[in-house]
Amino acid sequence: VFAVSSMMNEVDSIIAQNMKELSQEDREKSYSDIHGIAGEFHETPVLIAQSLELMKQEINRIEIRDAYNMAESMKPEYVHDPVLRLKFLRGERFSARPAAQKFVNHFEIKQQLFGASKLVKDIEQDDLSEEDLAALYSGYVQWLPMKDSSKRTVSIMFPLMSSKEAPVMSRSRVSFYLRMIAMEDMDFQKHGTVGIVSAAEVDDSFDLDFAGWRDGAQRVAKMTQAIPGLQSGVHICFPWNGSFRSYLFSSLLNITVSVMNPLLKVRVRIHRGETMEDCISSLQSFGITTSVVPKSPQDNGYQTSLLQKRRILEQSRRRENDVMDISSSSANLNQIRHRQSGSVDVSLATNFATAGPTRHDVIMGRGQRSYSHAGNTKLRKLVEETKGIYDKCSKRNKTDIAVRVVLAMKQKGRFLEETEFGWEEVPDKAARKKVSHAFRDACKVKNNKPPRGR
Repeated sequence: VFAVSSMMNEVDSIIAQNMKELSQEDREKSYSDIHGIAGEFHETPVLIAQSLELMKQEINRIEIRDAYNMAESMKPEYVHDPVLRLKFLRGERFSARPAAQKFVNHFEIKQQLFGASKLVKDIEQDDLSEEDLAALYSGYVQWLPMKDSSKRTVSIMFPLMSSKEAPVMSRSRVSFYLRMIAMEDMDFQKHGTVGIVSAAEVDDSFDLDFAGWRDGAQRVAKMTQAIPGLQSGVHICFPWNGSFRSYLFSSLLNITVSVMNPLLKVRVRIHRGETMEDCISSLQSFGITTSVVPKSPQDNGYQTSLLQKRRILEQSRRRENDVMDISSSSANLNQIRHRQSGSVDVSLATNFATAGPTRHDVIMGRGQRSYSHAGNTKLRKLVEETKGIYDKCSKRNKTDIAVRVVLAMKQKGRFLEETEFGWEEVPDKAARKKVSHAFRDACKVKNNKPPRGR
């Protein structure tokens, strides 16, 4: 009991010391984040445009950016995509310098994990090895089916199970993949994520591998500096009973916290109790619905279903993009060769449980239902206000305007499509296509040609 108590005091000391070293503003921010009481960050088109320009300038100031430069030479439109860059800006609350550094780091980590050939494509399950897929479907890390009271996505990790069953590199690739698909959810981009670390899989027969654990913890710490999204809090749950189980987990916890980024260390909360149920129940005070928290990696029915649907979507989207690319680029042999090499740019919807359309959402497709929906009407009004500028622009600048209209609509809404799985948010490529159609329809109205109910 003394050993466990001493170990936990050391962890608490690390967190307290980091809290002291922060500015008053950062301390208040970390408290707001962990408790989910941070106010809504107000985005405006002007803020987005200014931040994207500042981020571009900050990237140019970074001297070492080999992987970034390689990706830019392979497919500049992927690297310069404002939708991708905005994910990093939102995760840093529109602070351009840290967003730029994380963006450059992103390509470095991506190259290390998946190789140069996949630098300029969104990672899919078909890019993962058999070992990676086994880790992905093992349930060692899962998204909860319900967000917390502050609209933040909640994940749970069973780290000891993962260290026994999956190699460090497989766990790293899985973590990268899961974070990037989650980042397609607008709530995730704007509000961040909360992580739960569970000791449910610790038992007396577990072989404690300090070196392996430290290596894994350091890799995770490095990855947090290369993937978008705000980590609002980390809740570590384990029984406090003085057993070897407690000693084991407290030892590994000490290693984990020691290698964390200082700003993340202060967002750690440790939940102790006589049983794991006691620990989990204390999460309610942080706005987490404890009834949906998995008790073990095997309790992963929701995660398995989500991943299976996701894979079907990825394969379907890839086929659709292949058809569109072939039909639109017959004169661009370089693009076809690029696609054949495996670098297919597929932007995918998250397939988290998505609520039906609200008055702020745009419904995809044609027909009276979509045409008369409030969000579609709002889109047409925005298009009408900007079509004067749009009509005078070059093709490239028209694409930029379409991107800005998509971003403006996503301030409060989504672009939704009804599928056999329910309502799902469509890729940004499809949303831009919808906006381009809206501009063409506006021109038809101007020329007294009725639109086709888009």
